[in-house]
This record gives sequence, structure tokens and C-alpha cells, in this order.
Amino acid sequence: MRTLIHYEAPRRAQRPATVTPEEHRRGGARCPAPRQLEAGEVGHLLNMLLEAYDGRRPASQIRAMVAPEVYAGLSGPRLARPRHRTQTIHTCTPVPGVIEACARVEADGRSFALAARFTRTTAGWRCVRFALLKPRESGRRPQRAAA
Repeated sequence: MRTLIHYEAPRRAQRPATVTPEEHRRGGARCPAPRQLEAGEVGHLLNMLLEAYDGRRPASQIRAMVAPEVYAGLSGPRLARPRHRTQTIHTCTPVPGVIEACARVEADGRSFALAARFTRTTAGWRCVRFALLKPRESGRRPQRAAA
């Protein structure tokens, strides 16, 4: 077989350099740092976390994207919860490698506040804080969901 001009990329003569497991863990020079997330990507991540919170997505699917304490809050008992939908999302970068997001979330015609914090790791972005703030009921302390 021969390479078709303008249709196939030429094959590389050399094999790509391999990365040892140790270099991969420490994020060696061959492993680029994850790029900055855009607001739409943060919104997609928040929706995935809300799906796990609602029980519409298995928590095991988001395990790699969240800190252990957030995972523990999302993988608890499956309660019947209404579907939460993000309405508005705001993001900021207080320091390099950190994204904080807040959102207005609706469920059953009621609005709730959502706050989350993402940190950049060598493996990608990880949610280290996730809190769905519910309104205060008369005579009770405010509720916080997840970690």
C-alpha cells in the first residue's frame, strides 16, 4: 500500500516516546498540564454532579472527577429527589489552577444556590467542594447537600 497524497498523513518512522508510570504520576515534562476550563465546560461538569446528586447518574461515573469527601456526599443512599437543572452559572478564577463556580438551580419550581470549587491536578480538573444550598425552613438550620 502506498500513502495517498492529501488523504492520509504519513506514518511516523519512530515510535513515540514512552512515559514511565512514575513520570506520569508526577506530571513529567511530557504530560502537559490540563488547560483552563471555559464556563460552558464548568456548566457541563456541574450538570454531571447534579445528575449524580439526583440519582440519575451512578456516582461511580464521576468518582475520578471529585475529591473523596465530595464522592462520599454524592454516593450516599439513593433518595427520591426532583430533577435539578442549572439556570445561570458564574465562574471566577481566584488563583491560578482554581475555578470557583456558583449557579442558580431549579427543581420543582423552586430555586436553589449551588457552589463548587475545582482545582487543577496533573490528571485534570477535580471538584473539591460541591454544595447545593437549600432554603431555610422555619425553625430549622440551613441544609447543605454533599461535601
